[in-house]
Amino acid sequence: MTTKIMPVSDLRRNTSDALTAAREGGPIYITQHGRPAAVLVAYEQYEALLAQLEDLADLAALDAAAGEPERDYDDFLLELRQRG
Repeated sequence: MTTKIMPVSDLRRNTSDALTAAREGGPIYITQHGRPAAVLVAYEQYEALLAQLEDLADLAALDAAAGEPERDYDDFLLELRQRG
């Protein structure tokens, strides 16, 4: 996949073409005054990235919880009821 870079001025003029290119060819890096400003990705790619990020966060939480001491489930439920 080739890296596509587009100035924001081109994006303004060719929005439809940019959307098509993002859907068909991958992300487009948008620049403003020659500097990176945003990345345009297809909706499906964005949703897939969010799902991957959520999965990684879940794995990190499981790793962090692995070292925690075990608690009796009934004691845990009792504590929750007492709080609320």
